[in-house]
Amino acid sequence: MGGRVRFVVVLAAVLVTAPVAGAAPAFKGNVCGLLTAKQVAAIPGVTSSCKNAPPLPALGGKQYEGDWAGVSPKSPTLQVTIGAYSDPGALQLAVHNLKQGFSGGTPKKVAGIGDAAYEAKGNGLGPGIHVAIGKYIAYISATSIGAPKPTLAELEPIAKDVVAKLS
Repeated sequence: MGGRVRFVVVLAAVLVTAPVAGAAPAFKGNVCGLLTAKQVAAIPGVTSSCKNAPPLPALGGKQYEGDWAGVSPKSPTLQVTIGAYSDPGALQLAVHNLKQGFSGGTPKKVAGIGDAAYEAKGNGLGPGIHVAIGKYIAYISATSIGAPKPTLAELEPIAKDVVAKLS
């Protein structure tokens, strides 16, 4: 009888601690690791050189940022900011405010990117996409003071790639 009890206890411990099959690994704060060099190269002029900023405290969680440099000072750059929320109320507020904070242009709701998403063409510097993914909010923007200007068509696949990694 003791062997069976021990087996059941061990089996229960394994089932409780085993990761769910197909579940995405938890985000560990490495924003630069969310995209490959090939994915970033979809925006002409952006290099694969990325720097993670130190995490910052945010309302109800933490904020992480990755910045991809341009090939020159006037080339496009890419910035991805991830808000990771541990407070459900703060997450709800962030989702409610998704269409705010764009650098210009009128944001429009888009389907097929995350749980909810808005995008805007920008104010002449470049486009942005804000997207909710579970307990995360991703703010993705590409900017340039020179030519060519980044486009939403270039940014949307990157947003989908970020969503895939955080889902």
